[in-house]
Amino acid sequence: MRSSTLRSAAVALLFIVLTIAMTWPQAASMGTRVYDADDPLLSIWRISWIAHIVPIDPLNLFNGNIFYPEKRTLAYTDSVLLQGAAGAPLIWSGVSRVTTYNVLLLLSMALSGWAMWRYALYLTADHGAAIVAGIIFAFVPFRFDHYHHLELQATIFLPLTLMLLDRTIDSGSKRDAWLTMAAFVAQVYSCIYYSVFLATALIPIGAIRLALATREQRAAFAKAMWLPLLAALIAAAPYAIAYGANRINLGERLDRDVLLYSASLRNYIATPEWNVIHGGWSRQFGQPERLLFPGVIAIALTLAGLLTIDRRRVILIVLGVTGFIISLGLHSPFYEPLRAVIFPYRGLRAPARASILLFLAIAALAAFGWSRLMRDRPQRVRMVATIAMALALLLEYRSRNEAWLTLPKEPAQVYRWLGAQPRSVVAEVPFARADALHAIHDGLYMFNSTWHWQPIVNGYSGFFPKTFIELAEHTESFPDERSIDYLKQRGVDLLVIHGNLMDPQRFGAMTAALLARPDIEALAQFEEQLGSDMVFRLRR
Repeated sequence: MRSSTLRSAAVALLFIVLTIAMTWPQAASMGTRVYDADDPLLSIWRISWIAHIVPIDPLNLFNGNIFYPEKRTLAYTDSVLLQGAAGAPLIWSGVSRVTTYNVLLLLSMALSGWAMWRYALYLTADHGAAIVAGIIFAFVPFRFDHYHHLELQATIFLPLTLMLLDRTIDSGSKRDAWLTMAAFVAQVYSCIYYSVFLATALIPIGAIRLALATREQRAAFAKAMWLPLLAALIAAAPYAIAYGANRINLGERLDRDVLLYSASLRNYIATPEWNVIHGGWSRQFGQPERLLFPGVIAIALTLAGLLTIDRRRVILIVLGVTGFIISLGLHSPFYEPLRAVIFPYRGLRAPARASILLFLAIAALAAFGWSRLMRDRPQRVRMVATIAMALALLLEYRSRNEAWLTLPKEPAQVYRWLGAQPRSVVAEVPFARADALHAIHDGLYMFNSTWHWQPIVNGYSGFFPKTFIELAEHTESFPDERSIDYLKQRGVDLLVIHGNLMDPQRFGAMTAALLARPDIEALAQFEEQLGSDMVFRLRR
């Protein structure tokens, strides 16, 4: 038992080291840099909000401080409650929010590789083949296309759920049944997309697996599983309630958006352009969210793994086919009926993300393939060959990420000032435009709100409420009478004008117009390196 634990810890450490190498130079600047501009800021806000609100007012967990006066704003996107719970002790102990985010991001990749190793070892009983499977699953090019999505790196519980379910059917163990449902709920609370895809795949997988079991095994499974299943449904209920309530206000994803992020066959030979080996030739076959090439080596090993078909490989084939079909989205005749029957699909914008199930199946089948190729080889040959194969996979998957965003370690003066004020509704200028809601400055406003936690009318998320669109429309000519009246109606107390986000002439004209109004009071001005920040109070 002890040797097994030590081996598991050693493999986890190995994948941590490999993740640091594969994402370098991220580890050299954990507290200052994030990859890309939008979603990392959202993720930092999410985990920071969870750490902030849980100790003082847990009943308002979903009521984030963005998009005032909207409710349940944490549930406008994946709430990443598990990552938030894991990161909260770091934030409480004084670790910076940016560092905490980067630690969670890299650990998600590393532990996904470790979890795949556990599953592949369960399937093949071959340590070398399991390492190969873990590398494929942890570093497939899909990972680097979504390197800025914290929740989409959280695939730890996908292979663990499959392993534990298979073990429960074999053993009828109540302990295994509870572990299965615990793993599934953990996947729900770390990534909703993947939990929906996994739940969908478990329907045919469970049916086939139980059909192949004995009558005694089916009876024992039903007896062991009913209570954990009920507990899992109860545990997932808060998510269902929050997202169900939001669906009334936010509506469902438009077909044009779903179609944009539905995969096609040609997307399965596309990688991000920064992939060292394939990026130059394959980028043309896909777009972000649809860069799904699993790699030449993984495909070859999968084919070798399919030379023999048994019960476990049948399950993996079903898993991969299910993920592939879902990933096609509206390019497939099956997706529309799926949306009609399983309501969470109506809130999903990117069906192509279901390809993660295919990559999981490929990794596991590749383990079978490598185990077959190494069968009857001397131990030394197997070790050297496995190291060489691992290095070849790492080279094929190596990417050069270059779109870094540097974030401040300390708050700007205006945010420190806001943190010392009584509760006030804040609007930050410049506002988003109605034709460009995904503006980087709204992500920055949200990130910077973690220094003060005042409610803000600005924000960035997976959904935008109608009130945010109205805000953009009514402030197109800010600071005219119409926009000021609208801000008063929205309950705005303080206006923060950022000179560093606009040209000096516009900043001067805007602040002069505000100073000339009797219903607006200048409160503070702060000089920063890139421009001035001015704060005004709206008088009612």
